Amino acid sequence: MAEFITEPSREIPVLMDADVVIVGGGPAGIAASVSAARAGAKAVVVEQYGCLGGLVSLGAMEPPSWYRLEQTTMPGGIIEDLDQKMIAMGATSKTFFHPCAAVAYDTEMFKYAADEFIKENGVIPVLHCLGVTPIMEGNAITGVITESKSGRTAIRAKRVIDCTGDADIAFRAGVECAMLDGPNGAIPEGRLHQATLVYGLTDIDTVAVEADADADPANRNPVMHRGMHHWWEAARDAGEKLPEGTNKRFIYNRVTRNEIPAMNHCFVWADGTDVLSLTQAEIHSRSDIVKVIPFLRKYAKGFENAKLRNFAATIGIRETRRIKGEYAITFKEIFDEARFPDTIGVYPLCLDGPEGVMPGITPAYFQVPFRLTVPRKIENLLVAGRCVSAERRAHSITRHVNFAFVTGQAAGAGAAISIKQDVPAHNVDIKSLQKELKKQRVRIE
Repeated sequence: MAEFITEPSREIPVLMDADVVIVGGGPAGIAASVSAARAGAKAVVVEQYGCLGGLVSLGAMEPPSWYRLEQTTMPGGIIEDLDQKMIAMGATSKTFFHPCAAVAYDTEMFKYAADEFIKENGVIPVLHCLGVTPIMEGNAITGVITESKSGRTAIRAKRVIDCTGDADIAFRAGVECAMLDGPNGAIPEGRLHQATLVYGLTDIDTVAVEADADADPANRNPVMHRGMHHWWEAARDAGEKLPEGTNKRFIYNRVTRNEIPAMNHCFVWADGTDVLSLTQAEIHSRSDIVKVIPFLRKYAKGFENAKLRNFAATIGIRETRRIKGEYAITFKEIFDEARFPDTIGVYPLCLDGPEGVMPGITPAYFQVPFRLTVPRKIENLLVAGRCVSAERRAHSITRHVNFAFVTGQAAGAGAAISIKQDVPAHNVDIKSLQKELKKQRVRIE
């Protein structure tokens, strides 16, 4: 953007005051807001769409844990709370890979479950509202400017938690961020990890689809990660030219009567911090999906009468900015099962991304340090979700939905406790934070 205009100064009405305002209502934002409220803070979560859940609800990412076994070491806390809530609602099913102890969510029901969950915990939601600009006093953040149908308004807060996934608030506050600062597995230089638009199909013979999946042990094997590959290979052998973004195998999770509501299949290159790139990625993905359906009808068992059911409400972005925080966890530390004095949760050794695929099939785990959520230089701002401070290679782990729940829960509790202690967020007493997280049933050791 080479040209600029000057925006005249104006008075902006204050929408509300909060102890902690959380920008972004995805997994990290849900966890941060609930955790802050449980720790005694007035927590407000601001979400640009009409529901909470982010990648889960809007992106139709059905399993928060793509794979785990009974012996897999999990962090507990809000992750377990939401699993149990969804199970009690009858809103879960088995996942594609098996044997597996993880569950797949009905992502439409998760919208309702998230509403109920934050209400039960005393969180104030503000939907259809985009947090756009930090309010700064020197190097301290004191709230956010929002844009919505109510116009441009301000939410004042003692602490702000950036759960945008893209570090939008942190970046605009002056926090140094990284994106293409090193290798990331098989991704070409200068590219970010591909984005995916999930889609659903109807008029499916789901009995035939499941039988076909079960017929080849490689399909559901979480280590081989082959997915539904036979149709793809048959189409290629026949000389078919499949759309670029869908020229690959696919996986699915839930099946309902005659429907597969969420196909993980369409990959495109996109920069989630660039509005024009996002626009083209959405349009290109929809085109590829519509064009691949005839090939599925022709070559995939059970898809002979397949029709489009839905596109996810938004494309799923895997990688954008990561803050440069007080500490950046490395790929080696994760697989060395690192331990940290400021641990705020444990996470299983698992991998899913351009560095490879390794399901969490053993009890091995590493500890997550609080410092990943703490940006340099800016006071009273914490960051949670996939934009936490980490080496780029480590992003194949730190981008996970459940990892976002871990960092979100810690950031929320940390923000609330720092207010009680009347210290900047980065100076919160770690022992007090760890005590609160244990009280919230998080495993930190």
